[in-house]
Amino acid sequence: MDMLGYLLDTSRRDLLVPAQDPRRGFASGQLVRLRRGFYVPTQVWVGARPDQRFRMAVAAFARANPKAVFCGETALFLRGIPTVKAPPAIDVATTTKGRLGVGSSTFSVCGEGEAAERARRCPPPRVRRHLHSSLNADDAGEHLTVPLAEALVEVLATGKFPRALAVADGVLRERACGLLLDQEDVRSAIACLKAKSHRRRAELIGSLARAGAESPGESVSRALMHQFGFPEPILQKQHFDALGFVGRTDFFWDLEPSPVGEFDGWGKYFEKELTGGQDPREIIRNEKRRENRLLALGHPVIRWDWADLEQPMRLRAKLLAVGLRSAQRPVTAEKIA
Repeated sequence: MDMLGYLLDTSRRDLLVPAQDPRRGFASGQLVRLRRGFYVPTQVWVGARPDQRFRMAVAAFARANPKAVFCGETALFLRGIPTVKAPPAIDVATTTKGRLGVGSSTFSVCGEGEAAERARRCPPPRVRRHLHSSLNADDAGEHLTVPLAEALVEVLATGKFPRALAVADGVLRERACGLLLDQEDVRSAIACLKAKSHRRRAELIGSLARAGAESPGESVSRALMHQFGFPEPILQKQHFDALGFVGRTDFFWDLEPSPVGEFDGWGKYFEKELTGGQDPREIIRNEKRRENRLLALGHPVIRWDWADLEQPMRLRAKLLAVGLRSAQRPVTAEKIA
């Protein structure tokens, strides 16, 4: 569903909603105000996914500020690079020092009904302005963004490690190249960072990017493994038995007892675009058969999901339980934690 079709702009109400004044709907609680002049039906807002709400909030800002240039994780999101959930802020590049940092919000909800209360609990992200010495804007569909490599390096330099590794993996996957740091535009963007600590951090996280990580969940998993000091796994390892091809595993360690790990993003069982319309029960049965074959090959199988990643010690306990050992002082801890 195209959520942007629900975005109402009071400056164009004569064209978009001739029979309704959005401000009247806002006063009655039927609409929420994302920012001054821009409204969305309350039921649509509370029923949307976080990424859909983020996209509507970005669209409202861009329509109010047509020359806005997005940067950082927002630019990557708008360019289709998978992120860990929706970006926490709307990142906007600026060349002036007057309005840096996080701006105030004009999000507002009227009314006291259940939908209004739910809407108040999911406000849009605030706008965060970042100082850039110059702006080289690229056209990313409806929006303007800084170049891809520049946006990526911003996140590598200052973003939280799991989120930074996820977008680094995503860019590497999109470019289908061997190493991220072999890309000339990435190296150039890192060299332009003013702080030595930022350059060092961007280089370190960039060196850990792997195209074999097929989802943000797998990237976050690997980031936590690095932070805990576990040995780096082999990604998308193919397995065979006497019957032939068993499958690819998300993670494999070529260490005794050679465990395999699987990140369960539940979309592969229930989202039609990922299941191809196959019955989830059949998908689960096939997964169980595959797991049994892996066990028969002598590979302990561990599985985890987003709930485990949100409580990292649970993932650590699972990895320890299959015989993996973590270093007492992870080599990356001081640099990226």
